[in-house]
Amino acid sequence: MNNFFKEVLMDGITDMIFVLEVVNNDDFQFQFINKAAKERVGLTKDIIGLSLKEVEKRLDKAEFLYEQFRKVVISQTSFTYEDTYEIIEERQKKHYFETVLTPLLNKQGLVDRIVTVVRDITKEKETLSSVKEMASNAIENNERFHSLFFHNTDGIFILNNMGYITDGNEASEKITGYKIEEVVGKSFNMLVQLQDIELNRIIDDAIKGTTKSYNIIIKNKSGDYVNILYKIVPLIVEGVVIGLYGILKDVTDLMKNIEKLEESENRFRIIAENANDLITLVNKDGKIIYVSPSYQNVLGYQSNEFLGKDFVHNIHPTDQERIKDVAKKSIQSGEAFTIEFKQKNANEEMLWCESIGKPVFNHKNELQHLVILTRDITLRKEYESKLKHFAYHDALTELPNRLLFNKRFASAKKQFLNKNNGLAIVILDIDHFKVINDTYGHDIGDAVIKEFGARIQQSIRSHDTVARMGGDEFVILLPNIQNIENAVEIAKRIKHKMQQPWKIKGQKLTVTTSMGIAMATFSQKITKSDLIKNADIALYEAKNSGRDNYKLYIK
Repeated sequence: MNNFFKEVLMDGITDMIFVLEVVNNDDFQFQFINKAAKERVGLTKDIIGLSLKEVEKRLDKAEFLYEQFRKVVISQTSFTYEDTYEIIEERQKKHYFETVLTPLLNKQGLVDRIVTVVRDITKEKETLSSVKEMASNAIENNERFHSLFFHNTDGIFILNNMGYITDGNEASEKITGYKIEEVVGKSFNMLVQLQDIELNRIIDDAIKGTTKSYNIIIKNKSGDYVNILYKIVPLIVEGVVIGLYGILKDVTDLMKNIEKLEESENRFRIIAENANDLITLVNKDGKIIYVSPSYQNVLGYQSNEFLGKDFVHNIHPTDQERIKDVAKKSIQSGEAFTIEFKQKNANEEMLWCESIGKPVFNHKNELQHLVILTRDITLRKEYESKLKHFAYHDALTELPNRLLFNKRFASAKKQFLNKNNGLAIVILDIDHFKVINDTYGHDIGDAVIKEFGARIQQSIRSHDTVARMGGDEFVILLPNIQNIENAVEIAKRIKHKMQQPWKIKGQKLTVTTSMGIAMATFSQKITKSDLIKNADIALYEAKNSGRDNYKLYIK
């Protein structure tokens, strides 16, 4: 072989290369091995002249290799397959390889040599696995979001950060009269009439984290004017505003009712007695002079229980002064106000409510009364809370996910650096979880993962965090941990908890866990990836020592 090309094959190619001679069409002897193969799998030039069976001691592995090589001899064409190896410097980690077998033909047209090129595809495999996991989680969360978004009775537009519409639900079509495809790419401002508020300022405020409700008037597709209670809520992912929700509530009928109240007390009575929302009249002294019959349906109180009382008496103490201040400013300016707060029902439960208030003046411009329309928005608040919960929690176990773990780690790291509070990470998974899945099926496998997470949660301190990272892998954040002995004590509690009887859907199981513990020190720069890597090394030591145990990372 030309020295130059031999040098290239030996030293210049990072893939592992072997050349094997075909002996009697049924055996294969090593003729060449490059430097990469020697270094990565621990072979030497002593294998030259030996057969595959003499080099590969494991019978099952040798039979598999012979089967692949025979395919190439028979077909006289290249053949590719995937396999796993253990690399010398990373014995704990399984590496995936793609192997290409290429036949070389002699003058008689027979295969006399096979060139074997082995390429490490571990990173590609890990990336593909991560993408699949992210896609699976995204699909599940998307289905939940789809239900909350499209079945909401309020109109919802999704806007970009410039205020242009990118999507909307069915309720928004009913309110505006426009199909979603007719307004996508257009500014919401095009619908607004009599712009007495600056919509761009509302968007800027929402991006900065300030959300308010505004009364605006839009002109629908039929040319009718619609009174809207409009609110913009930021859509935040990992602390970054990636878009906006524009929530529209048609309050045309309610506002017409308010106007009718000004015209006639009798008409007001008729409307109030048939309203589903709470209608309240408050005099200039802040005392309730009228409540609608709907108080009984919504809050469970008789209307006469409120008469003569301060209008904030039933409101949560933390909201009372804020509502008084908003009402005072509304009376001074003569403008309507909108406010959210919590108030108590007859069962001593706190409900989230939203009120629209408007001062009514007589011909002498003296305050006659304050008209307040209140709606129960508890379901909407739960919807907003669920959206936030879905973003930071694992769908199966309800435990924190990777995003929430990262946030809490950043906070714990800051405390560690500033106050030397101690910081440790524990990585753990279920021993032989694949056997459980293969034996009992994925339903029981999922139930085991859920119970596994619950038992960890029961074993740690109240300020610790356990997060599911994917599959059967979990990680525990231990802030304010004074020494490694404290971390070991927690690991022992977890081990003891796992040794308690397991009965999942009628099946009695034995479930154990292996754990790796890494403690942060000031002798090195602390990063989340370094701590997790150290804990992962300790985890594999625990597995190699027989599982159902814990190991400490010691540098």
